[in-house]
Amino acid sequence: MGTSRIPESRNYWLDLGLFYCSKRETSRARLRAYFLRKIKEYRIPPEDAPTHVSWFDSVLDELEEKKILDDSRYAGILQRDYLRRGKGKRYIEQKMKERGLTAKIPDLDFDLDSELERACELASKTLNRSSIKKIEDPYAVKTKLLQKLVSSGFEFDLAKKAVELVLRSK
Repeated sequence: MGTSRIPESRNYWLDLGLFYCSKRETSRARLRAYFLRKIKEYRIPPEDAPTHVSWFDSVLDELEEKKILDDSRYAGILQRDYLRRGKGKRYIEQKMKERGLTAKIPDLDFDLDSELERACELASKTLNRSSIKKIEDPYAVKTKLLQKLVSSGFEFDLAKKAVELVLRSK
């Protein structure tokens, strides 16, 4: 899907970056990947690509300087969203890496008690599903709950503890 329109100045990349950032919060790495995709999409000749790369690198610096791009703000938004959805530490850290937020982001704060509370909440929610209620073997129920918690990014030991707490209170 190439186009005959080839960006001819740094201002084009600035406008494109501002447009992209106006629609969604993003990281520097994702916006850079977007710009690189645009180079391929516009079929910019390889001999001109370094010029464009230097243009959009300076645009990225400018957007960070103006606080339009802020990786730590974006990481906080993602962390709150995933915590709200009941995801565990491992899952959140993996998603941060996928979005290119590893270099500038300090270790995320995870309180062990709140992590256990979220794991228990997810386990009891899963336990109330009709597909789990149909299972009569207690070992199979426990295994299903463990699988759900581990796949949601909770550490195995924490997931095991949460499942035991939820099954005891059942």
